[in-house]
Amino acid sequence: MAAAVVAAVAMGLGPTVAQAAGGTHAPAADGETAAGAAGSAAAPEGDGKPDRPWATIDAEGQSALPAGEPGARGKTVPSLAGYSFHDGGDFFPAPRNVVFRIDVSDLKGVAAVKVTNDRCTRNSAVITCPDDGALHAPEHPFGLAAAEGAKAGAHGTITYEVTADRATGDRSTAEVTVGAPELHVGALPSKTGLRPGDAVALPVVLRNTGDLPTERTVVAIEGGPGVAYAKKYRNCQYLSGDYGTLSSVRCVFDDTVRPGASVAFSSPLAGSLTKDAFHSWTEYSAEPVAPGTGTDTGGERGSGPELRLTPTHAGEEFADRRQVTYEASNSADFRAVGATLKPGARGHKAQLTFGLVNEGPATVADREGLPVASVDVRLPEGVVATDVYVDEEPDFDADGNCRTYVNPTTTKPFEPGHRHYVCPDAPSETNGDGQEFRFTVRYDEDIAEGASGEVTLLPGGVALNDPDQSNDTAPLSVGDPTSSPTPSPSPTPSASAPASASAGTGAQRTTAPAGPHSSPAVPAEGPMADTGAPGYLPWLTAGAVVAVGVGAITFAVARRRPSD
Repeated sequence: MAAAVVAAVAMGLGPTVAQAAGGTHAPAADGETAAGAAGSAAAPEGDGKPDRPWATIDAEGQSALPAGEPGARGKTVPSLAGYSFHDGGDFFPAPRNVVFRIDVSDLKGVAAVKVTNDRCTRNSAVITCPDDGALHAPEHPFGLAAAEGAKAGAHGTITYEVTADRATGDRSTAEVTVGAPELHVGALPSKTGLRPGDAVALPVVLRNTGDLPTERTVVAIEGGPGVAYAKKYRNCQYLSGDYGTLSSVRCVFDDTVRPGASVAFSSPLAGSLTKDAFHSWTEYSAEPVAPGTGTDTGGERGSGPELRLTPTHAGEEFADRRQVTYEASNSADFRAVGATLKPGARGHKAQLTFGLVNEGPATVADREGLPVASVDVRLPEGVVATDVYVDEEPDFDADGNCRTYVNPTTTKPFEPGHRHYVCPDAPSETNGDGQEFRFTVRYDEDIAEGASGEVTLLPGGVALNDPDQSNDTAPLSVGDPTSSPTPSPSPTPSASAPASASAGTGAQRTTAPAGPHSSPAVPAEGPMADTGAPGYLPWLTAGAVVAVGVGAITFAVARRRPSD
């Protein structure tokens, strides 16, 4: 881990706010410094309003250098150090003669320091970096490596200071330690042959594979759809997601875990499968945190005893993150939703809405974030799609990328002017939920009553055990829309939420430890493989994404409630 400090680098003439990362600091008058809170963009304390800009240094309060093997100690880890200026919207004159100083005298015997930016010079234990006119710190001003002979646990303090004419300066400190605790969690066997309502238990085991003891530990548990955990332990926080599809638990432990030691929950985390459980799972991980670090994630605290970490003898299968699956005997009746177009003359344009509905009883979700199904749509003869639209609300988890059908094994990005398309569903559908696709179509010839096309469901990467396959196809007919109303997909909002990157636009993922998901009905290079939707599963902190080429035109997605 870098010794580091995280930088904000913008000068704020106007209401600029820097994003801070920690440490201790306070604004001070020219040439003066004081101690205070990290990363704050608040105006300097004093009587009346500020009369000049003020600086904020952004510095991580604590950082660690890997102790590593002796040969690795010479590797310099680049660090960042940053500052920004703020004026609260008063548009003061810009600061002048800005100087950033980094005092590393307290790191003697702890870390070797190397200046890594031409703007900076070192005189004894102080690195000086004058401003270049951009009013921000240089990139990677220095680097750190554990000093020769430094043992795990050795620590020291870096002091940062920024001074300027016509501005209030700032000072910040960062603690640097050689070595760190590192936690991994053990594997648990997956469970099969379960039924909705069955009890499940999560006996988490973790090991400190680092070189320092933990002082505090957070274990994060993310239950997929169909898993709910009892609000039992008072040192755990329980969050329930929308529509019963998420059960998130965060447990905080002050137990010390020494390097090389393995510990387990004093009692397994108790839970149960909900009535819509099917292909369910739970992911779990552990992280050491420093004392005083905020661990409140919201949710409801348990009212029972305290969960503890107790010594155990465990195997060698440890990793950063693990997943246990719960396969329950259940089914999901997916129903295709068709539509009716009015007869019309050549050149007529119309809106066409079609889709699917999950009529349950199970919620269906793909652990790797792939579509749980796709809709194969064949428009009536003489009718082609010209435009499709994207509506990001409320379906954050559908990528909006209908594909043009080529043959049973191939699709390509959307092209207007065709009759045949394949549209992927979201990676999850709760009981009663659905997916709606909306096209603009054009009549390339006179279309009379009686012409027809169809909507057909294609299987995705998870088994549905669909109990009624007779409703997997629905007509796209031409006639009087009022004579045979077609129910629409449910408007129930998706249980998904936006990630730090938007779903469907290259959201960043890692791969979850799940088995392959391939449908025997669709070849590996077929429509489903080619239209993989990179949707975001909110109950996963890590999940797979399938990249697809986004066509020039995309489609609208929305939820509709089935007609009464």
